[in-house]
Amino acid sequence: MKVRIGFIGCGGIASAHMEQLSKLEEVEFVGMCDIESTKAENASKKYGGKVYTEFEKMLEEVNMDACYICVPPFAHNGQEEMCIEKGIHFFVEKPVHLDLSKAEEIAAKVKIAGLITGVGYVLRYFDVVDEAREIISKERIAFARGRYYGGVPGEGKIKWLIKKELSGGQLIEQATHIVNMMQYFLGDVEEVFAYKMGGINNQIYPDYDVEDASLLLLKFKDGYIGNLTCTWLWSGFSSVVEVVGKGIMLDYQGNTLTVDRGNRKTISISSLDPMFEEEKAFIKAVAKGDGSYVRSDYMDAVKTLAVTLKAHEAMQTGRPVRL
Repeated sequence: MKVRIGFIGCGGIASAHMEQLSKLEEVEFVGMCDIESTKAENASKKYGGKVYTEFEKMLEEVNMDACYICVPPFAHNGQEEMCIEKGIHFFVEKPVHLDLSKAEEIAAKVKIAGLITGVGYVLRYFDVVDEAREIISKERIAFARGRYYGGVPGEGKIKWLIKKELSGGQLIEQATHIVNMMQYFLGDVEEVFAYKMGGINNQIYPDYDVEDASLLLLKFKDGYIGNLTCTWLWSGFSSVVEVVGKGIMLDYQGNTLTVDRGNRKTISISSLDPMFEEEKAFIKAVAKGDGSYVRSDYMDAVKTLAVTLKAHEAMQTGRPVRL
């Protein structure tokens, strides 16, 4: 039986999802929607599906099992709500929103409707992440440390990314992956404090108004503590989560997990394509009506959004914020 898929947003990240989904014989593309008609047309020519420039019309007219919502953070304006109204399962790229109260309302409606959802926290689908979680569950863990360093995406030419009101900034739009992984390893966060630094990139890139760097302090519900540092000042890229406990330090980076016990070190390298695994899990969940195959659903993603948005609140107030 085919799983009929529609897309809202046919840009870069959507194209990556389409390519992976096209490898699954049970997937049928039935609708392609983008406000730029050429993007929807190009996607339709390659994968199939009727072309639209208005998502409302597509969701009204096309019979689909699930919809991929791949729009920038500022562009969530009713897509999820209409999917819920129509009983359509959906996958949405992170961050799921810039307005926490609206995201929480959507999460509540999803729960009532009993829909299957997925969110693009793709790193969770690495097998080395499973290995790390298994080890963590058996050790006396104390804290985690995250790092997300890089340069300004597109050298400042992707204008929505460098505008606070459109992207939320690096922490909300990109380093959200690290926050989400720290939660996957150690559980829910109950309190966050944060500092920010700026004044360098805005002298280089016109219209840049987000922070250059940020530092978060996290308190987890189960007693762990953690920190996360982020910056768009570096010229390379580094994405790391370290978890430290009695006699053990785990270092997770992309497809690699290093477990250091002082006198013994092991390194595991994954050969999996996490995005393909993510697509397989979501499509299987929809086909079987079982959301347990999905490793980050909408409700989970809202918890991550809350941490990043409350961190920005702490930056403004100078006080810790409870979640």
